[in-house]
Amino acid sequence: MKLKKIYLTTAAIVFSIQSLLAQEAPNENIIKYIETYAELAVKEMGRTGIPASIKIAQGIHETNAGQSDLVLRSNNHFGIKCKSSWTGEKVFHDDDATGECFRKYETAEDSYLDHSNYLKSQPRYAFLFEYDANDYAAWAWGLKKAGYATNPVYAETLIKYIEGYQLNDLNQFNGNGKKKDMAAYLEKIRNTPLQPMTKGFNPLAADEDAAPYVSKKDKKSSRKIRFKKTYHVKAGDSLYSLSKKFHTTVDALKKANHLKKDALQVGQAIKIPKK
Repeated sequence: MKLKKIYLTTAAIVFSIQSLLAQEAPNENIIKYIETYAELAVKEMGRTGIPASIKIAQGIHETNAGQSDLVLRSNNHFGIKCKSSWTGEKVFHDDDATGECFRKYETAEDSYLDHSNYLKSQPRYAFLFEYDANDYAAWAWGLKKAGYATNPVYAETLIKYIEGYQLNDLNQFNGNGKKKDMAAYLEKIRNTPLQPMTKGFNPLAADEDAAPYVSKKDKKSSRKIRFKKTYHVKAGDSLYSLSKKFHTTVDALKKANHLKKDALQVGQAIKIPKK
């Protein structure tokens, strides 16, 4: 009988905590960030197809809602590092390692545009654009799967912001949004308690052995491929050199990784197929 009472008491405490979390008030810095950049995110959605909800969620997280040292010094809203192709200004910031090189922009808009162009131009993110723009869980987990961030809870963090601040509502303004409608949305999220996350699960989990993610029409064939390891590209690597190193062929590497071009990026994850 005592155990039953303890169980009921514990359940009541859990329920109370969940209720309190559900009534958490919106963060003022996050609201201000959304107010400042929502229209820019919607504009970029129209230009490139990247959901405004995902873009704003990434911006909130990567900049601590516009308050991080990196964004204040560089206007870099998405934590994009220099990479070998970057020829613009740079700043150095401690991230995964000490003093890493990050891109510096003249304006926040430049950062938003470069982020869109970066995702559109990198082959490893190509599969994201096959998702419905409103499928924020697939986009969030897809970004994590493609290696956008090393944070193990990156996807859940984006989803938490999207659900808590109803960011998916921003997508509806793509192409036909009116300022009065945007104002109504901003007023709504300012006065609505945050809701607990509901889509923290990984909708791509069943396909992780076949990363990078592939289109639906290719899933069946991709499951037939078996991999012996994942290799991260180093400076000087090419598909030809990797084929020799791992006793396979260029064609096999391209098929296993769904590559249309031979060019590789330093740090890119390459699945090595078994014979």
